[in-house]
Amino acid sequence: MSEFNVIDILELSELQNFDDNWNLTKFVSSVIDTSDARQIIIHILDIWNEVNTDAKPIWIDLIERAGFYPYYVDKIQSENELFETSTQAQIRTSFFKSDYLQDVYFHEQQKEIEQALNNGRNVAVSAPTSFGKSLLIEEIVARKQFDNILIIQPTLALIDETRRKLKRYSTYYNIVVNTRQIPQEQNIFILTAERVLEFPKLPPIDFFVIDEFYKISNRLNDSRIDALNIALLNIMKEKPQAMFLTPSVDSLSKKFREKYDVDFFKTDYALVNTNIIEVRNRNNNHFSNRAKKIKLFELIKEQNAPSIVYVKSPDEAYKLANEYLNWLENLNNIVNPALEIFEWMDKNISPDWQLKRLLQNGIGAHNGALPRHIVTSEIDLFNDGDLKVLFATVSLIEGVNTVAKNMFIYSRNKGNNLIDFFDFANIRGRAGRMGHYFTGNVFLFNEEPVLEHFTIDVPSVDQSEVSDEILVNIPDMDVEDKERKEQLNHGIDSELQVIIKDNLISVKGQKGLYKFILEHYQNLDYLKWRNIPNYNQLWKTLNLGYKFLKEKDNEGFTQNKAVTALKLVNKPLSQVIYDQKIYFESKNKKDPLNFAIDSILKFQRNEANFEIPKLLAVIESIQKYVFEKNGIEDYGDYTFFASLLENEKVDKRFQFLIDYGVPSSAIKKISKEIPESIEGDSNIVRYLQSNLDSINRLLLSYEKTLIRKALI
Repeated sequence: MSEFNVIDILELSELQNFDDNWNLTKFVSSVIDTSDARQIIIHILDIWNEVNTDAKPIWIDLIERAGFYPYYVDKIQSENELFETSTQAQIRTSFFKSDYLQDVYFHEQQKEIEQALNNGRNVAVSAPTSFGKSLLIEEIVARKQFDNILIIQPTLALIDETRRKLKRYSTYYNIVVNTRQIPQEQNIFILTAERVLEFPKLPPIDFFVIDEFYKISNRLNDSRIDALNIALLNIMKEKPQAMFLTPSVDSLSKKFREKYDVDFFKTDYALVNTNIIEVRNRNNNHFSNRAKKIKLFELIKEQNAPSIVYVKSPDEAYKLANEYLNWLENLNNIVNPALEIFEWMDKNISPDWQLKRLLQNGIGAHNGALPRHIVTSEIDLFNDGDLKVLFATVSLIEGVNTVAKNMFIYSRNKGNNLIDFFDFANIRGRAGRMGHYFTGNVFLFNEEPVLEHFTIDVPSVDQSEVSDEILVNIPDMDVEDKERKEQLNHGIDSELQVIIKDNLISVKGQKGLYKFILEHYQNLDYLKWRNIPNYNQLWKTLNLGYKFLKEKDNEGFTQNKAVTALKLVNKPLSQVIYDQKIYFESKNKKDPLNFAIDSILKFQRNEANFEIPKLLAVIESIQKYVFEKNGIEDYGDYTFFASLLENEKVDKRFQFLIDYGVPSSAIKKISKEIPESIEGDSNIVRYLQSNLDSINRLLLSYEKTLIRKALI
């Protein structure tokens, strides 16, 4: 082996000849600090059982020289008969061992960042998915150095994943994931940016983490940008130590780095390889239409390791998953695992739900509109090997960590937009997993997006392109466009300015809503409801919200929202789905049952759990302000109804259990067994732990399992 082409080396399935090993190790040694060397070493680890035994000690030495200490320690422990470490190597290895995490060794660049954190620096880390950024968070927690740690995650799924990783520290830290939980002396807050802003009395934060930091950028045009920017402003003004984590980007706002004295670490250092396989026909062209679909199905079936298929939308995920299942049935190759979740689906959704049929056959269809516990359970089933393939939207790719050997990038879109290079790199990075698969395969059905430069801008700091909602939250002394801010606040007093600022929704829309209520308040009795509204009160109230705050002036649209919201509050979920199915049948919809399930679950997750409660909160704050200013004490209070919608009719004492991944069906059963005198999540958890046997008799097997996972 005289010539060394990295691509050729990565295709080797064995390396038994000692001379070939010797020549290759000499080459790797000469370029040990390069990406090429790291890729070769990772591939050798991947085919380790097919490597010449006498050459393995040399490779183990190179693994150590490359800084791959997690892999190095594993090899010197498993290959101790072949390899005796030198005193110098033992000293170097001990340097990379965590002082706080048992049996954990950092790789070379993790250690560099850990040292910067240890020196009290603020750091931003741009690194591939397999870098191990979450381990840095756990290291900080394990030190027990800080009283209050705040970790902002972009999704509820990531909040639950982070909580599960950190719950081993719950004897020292109170873990808070819900705005109704009460802080104690030492806390880990794991929240979305919106929940940070809604938290009633957040104590001073000592250490601050924003995961998936790229979501703060204007580039994404994401609805969460405003909340994340304002949370950053609010928390950083107290000067906590901070860490900002992102998948690979090229650079980070200079003004942001200077304002908060942030060290920027950018690296391509990865502990897994990515093998990109361009899927082409015999003429080297892309497959299209049915041929593309059949090729996907054939490739999935050939894989022996878990696979994710990326598609652009939930509808396409279900459609493609069902077509794959039908194709498998034609080949008489169906898997039928028995899963606890099926009983829950039968009783709470429908025995004929298409997702149940897919899961029975080892196929998952993942999207963000599913109930939170089903999202978590589906990921667990996939990571445990019960599902061979997962058809998934970007909500999974950006949402949680999965253990997948293969990634099929089938769609070229993310929703209605083309995937850009950053999206592609993020999706690609989900193939392979440190400690599970040294090499991840990426099957690409379309052209690879053109490489482009991505700098994370921070609108609240850069102010070159800043929304009204962020601008009104920037302190006056830091505002660059003072005239624009003055115009936004023109015509409203300081009390209303605070209300509009805190509501974090269209400033223009709130001012329009205020003016409308001010002009017509004597004729707006339909706003003065409390507890559960009637239909007229709800749709007319919501109509103001959609008209002014969402620019949707459509009474029929609002009336449909009101009808469904009231049904969810007054009826069991399965009955709401059944009613919707009957309605769709009357409209001659194809597959009315699954169409009904999808539409109701989507409404519950998006409108009921988030959008409608948000609109009601804004309307409530402004109508209350107007009525009180005009001496009227009779005004609307929508908090009870909004809470029922947002938390699936779960009593506020137990709402934290939803964020722990417990189905609302189970929470409603056990809440009747817990004395009203028991308050606070820690006391409720202790009561449940002490009375688990009596509680379990009320629950389905699936509910018991999730309760147990939540309490352990």
